[in-house]
Amino acid sequence: MKDSLEGIRPFSLLSRNFICICLSSFLYFGSFYLLLPVLPQFVAWLGGTTSQIGLVTGFFTMMSVITRPYFGKLADKYGRKKIMMFGAGLFALLFFAYGQMQTIVPLYILRVMHGIAHGSYLAAAFAYVADLAPAARRGEVMGIYGAANVVAMALFPAWGSSIITNTHDFSILFVTAIAAAGAGFLAILFIDEIKPEESRNQNANIMAIIRHRAVLVASLTLFAAATLYGTVITFLPVYAPERGIIHFGVFFTTYAAFTLISRIIAGKLSDRFGRRAVILPFLSFVAVAAFLLPFVNSVTMLIVIGGLFGFGFGAFMPALNAFVVDEVSPGERASALAVFTAFMDVGITTGAVFLGIIGEFWGYASMFGVGGGIVVLGILLFAVGARPAFMKKNCQMIQKNEDKS
Repeated sequence: MKDSLEGIRPFSLLSRNFICICLSSFLYFGSFYLLLPVLPQFVAWLGGTTSQIGLVTGFFTMMSVITRPYFGKLADKYGRKKIMMFGAGLFALLFFAYGQMQTIVPLYILRVMHGIAHGSYLAAAFAYVADLAPAARRGEVMGIYGAANVVAMALFPAWGSSIITNTHDFSILFVTAIAAAGAGFLAILFIDEIKPEESRNQNANIMAIIRHRAVLVASLTLFAAATLYGTVITFLPVYAPERGIIHFGVFFTTYAAFTLISRIIAGKLSDRFGRRAVILPFLSFVAVAAFLLPFVNSVTMLIVIGGLFGFGFGAFMPALNAFVVDEVSPGERASALAVFTAFMDVGITTGAVFLGIIGEFWGYASMFGVGGGIVVLGILLFAVGARPAFMKKNCQMIQKNEDKS
């Protein structure tokens, strides 16, 4: 692999590059999570309706999903750092515009631009970490990197809500988000650039990446799990009180704690025992959690379900990320990971919208049951589609190409 990293330097979790990319991710996602819980209040403050709240969220997600594969291709061609700097820099600058909003329509445009920035950063950041990680430690490294996002998710939403509750001033929130995102941008300045060696696949189009067997199988598996995830985070706050559980926030606390634990330990397990040995059983924990939700009747049971959900989701994600990286060439990594991670957003939206329709007409219990069934289909797809013999042969070919680089 031709890049500004010497290649002869052994990887360390305490290396400047890895520490800075994790710090950048923590601060970048921190700025994202600061706004997330109070965005509906901001839209309402501008005079927006419930449907307009959905559009504000939807425009962001749509543009992130649409543009991410193309930014992944640019990161493969021109280098990871440049694309990350563009995404993080634009993401930070756009927060200045939120304070100038007076009506809803300009906010739509702003959210479109923010979605483009988000797609750019994510496409390059995941590929950068995949490039840093030695093949034998890929799951471990990607799991620890993912923990930065989880920690940000545990801290920043509560901070954002607290700012609005205590000050009732959105401008303070936006300034805080600018500071966090700006610091995330500055952290990128201290990392070395990585630009994969030119390869015969360098000019492969996005559809060719999507049709790649490993990318397609992993993406659809992630889509299945993300559909349930979107359903749970959207409707649990409504469903739990119906079951007599008022203090449902303990679910999300438990989920975050177990996700953090499993992200750190499970990636290393996938390096030692193989990706399938981690992905299939831990994804089963997610399905079990879904099937238990219709029967929840106490805080204790909700905590158990949150633990299963977090432990399963946190473990299979870094292993599935590493699986995609294992199966594509270095010159395709950013494109492949961009396509793969986009399916997370598509799945979350699908769960919130389409499974929400099932919940409206047939009840939340049926909705969670269908969500669990979709995860089971994802498990079966991965078990059959990621056949060991095929993937071992493909992985050996990729490793041979990496060794030549």
